[in-house]
Amino acid sequence: MLGNPKYKLGDIVRFNIICDGKKLQKEGYIYIIDPNGTFFDDSDVSYDIMVEDENCLYKHINERDVVLS
Repeated sequence: MLGNPKYKLGDIVRFNIICDGKKLQKEGYIYIIDPNGTFFDDSDVSYDIMVEDENCLYKHINERDVVLS
């Protein structure tokens, strides 16, 4: 819920992304929390999630797309 993040820093979570038209599930940990959304989408809490085995930070993942792993 906007302003009240469900997850905390370091939580291990799963999320889905679309890459080359394919839906992929990723797993990583919460690296940054945007409790009031982002400049482009202030409708929901968003997270930046670090996927260590890819050395990649996925940015602005909406809370509705995130589940605990």
